[in-house]
Amino acid sequence: MIRIFHFFDNRSLWRDELYLGISLIKMSFWELATQPLAYEQKAPLGFLWAERLAVEVLGKGEMALRLFPLLCGIAALFAFVPVARYFLKPWAAMLAVALLALASPVVYHSVEAKQYSTELLASVLALLLYVRFHQKRSLKALFVWGLAGALLLWFSYSVIFVLAGIGMAVTLKMLRQEGWKAPLRYVPAFGLWVCSFAVTYVLFLGRYQDSQWLTVFFEKYCQAYLPVSFSPTALPKWLFMKANEIVKNPLGQTFKFAVASPAAFIVVRFFPLALLGAGMLLFARKSFSKFSVLVFPLLLALLASGLKQYPFYERLVLFLAPMFIMFICYAAQEILALLLGRTAVKLLLATLLLAPPMYNAVREITNPDYFLNKEKGREALLYINDQFKQGDAVYVYWNMWHVYDYYKEAYNLKFTALKGEDLKTVSEDEDTYLRKLSPGISQVKGHNRLWYLYDSYLRVNIGGFVEQPAWYFHKDYLPGQTPKAAFFNLGKEREEKFMGKDAVVLSYQLAP
Repeated sequence: MIRIFHFFDNRSLWRDELYLGISLIKMSFWELATQPLAYEQKAPLGFLWAERLAVEVLGKGEMALRLFPLLCGIAALFAFVPVARYFLKPWAAMLAVALLALASPVVYHSVEAKQYSTELLASVLALLLYVRFHQKRSLKALFVWGLAGALLLWFSYSVIFVLAGIGMAVTLKMLRQEGWKAPLRYVPAFGLWVCSFAVTYVLFLGRYQDSQWLTVFFEKYCQAYLPVSFSPTALPKWLFMKANEIVKNPLGQTFKFAVASPAAFIVVRFFPLALLGAGMLLFARKSFSKFSVLVFPLLLALLASGLKQYPFYERLVLFLAPMFIMFICYAAQEILALLLGRTAVKLLLATLLLAPPMYNAVREITNPDYFLNKEKGREALLYINDQFKQGDAVYVYWNMWHVYDYYKEAYNLKFTALKGEDLKTVSEDEDTYLRKLSPGISQVKGHNRLWYLYDSYLRVNIGGFVEQPAWYFHKDYLPGQTPKAAFFNLGKEREEKFMGKDAVVLSYQLAP
């Protein structure tokens, strides 16, 4: 119900959704398969085609783009039930499903027009396939397992970590129990996974050029790569930081308000963090074969992170959320067993783990503006569209052009905007920047009224490096202020309207 509410709340698409959405509404099925996506976006072909099918059937609006992620988010919950029951006892399994259902970041990605919800579903389905098939011996069953896993790779790139981890866990178990020949029986399944990944790599992943700017961003500002360092403290410090980050996002184990009391902070943040660590240790000791299925995907993702091939960061590790949750719930299960299954302890454990996501869920339903990445670019453009009259001009700064680019097509806006080019990287200072912007700015002359739309926060364009050039990233320089000053010289400012926290609409009465 929480996902359904936020789906029908139908908030404006936010920046990352828009970057991908522009390609989804403008490109055909064939173009999505053969041409680079706009704004350097990347997504599996199966996801792209599912999204394009929704556009063909339902139109170009936000809800059409979010329908497939919503269905994936809901399906992931149902698929997680038998998975949790296999790895956990009934009470702990029920708790695990509840945590996945309520975690605010998981809910958010279920109604986001991006592939992360699909990747979560693919991860859960890969685990479900393991539960159903890892003890099968027939050739038919192994081929079915192989074909199903191979199909998942066309909808999720990150699922390769899960499938490879499962393959490693099964192989290790067979080697320990039956000798070196035993793993060969799984070649029909694992071989199909390898072939499918090879094809997707050659056709898609291998074509993508390394985005140096994105690597630098993830490394410098997100600490998303496991450090390869001789320092004895670097790795433990990074792992603890990432574990703490995971508790917040994607697991949603934090209240979204400032905690004044240090004691309360420790309970809220470090209780699930302690359970996560304890759960991994206890699982490894009591059932290594099951533990390896859950931990090997994590280790492979960390390895890829250390090689700077995959950022270990928030939404990009959403596919590992089921594993983290099951480790936490396994620790809760063992604590309960140690204390002889007392009802009071069960209630306390459930309350401590469910209170933060339940609080956040209620808070975000009663006031949807608290939901993650709540932007109002659509509201800004529709406001201009309603007020627009013959003889007006609309100038959209580069940091809102992706918003205009999508909504012009999706909502058939009645005005055609002038584009404020992103010329900061070829300008030595603000004066040079203004001079290079002048030809575009001068196009508004001869109109009665000007509408100027910009984002007061966004400083970096796709492909740009943070803090370059230095003058643009000076703390006193505000994005959009250079055109604003130029327009002030062309006419009288009539209105300044803030849409949400970032989008700003200015109107000017221009001099005749």
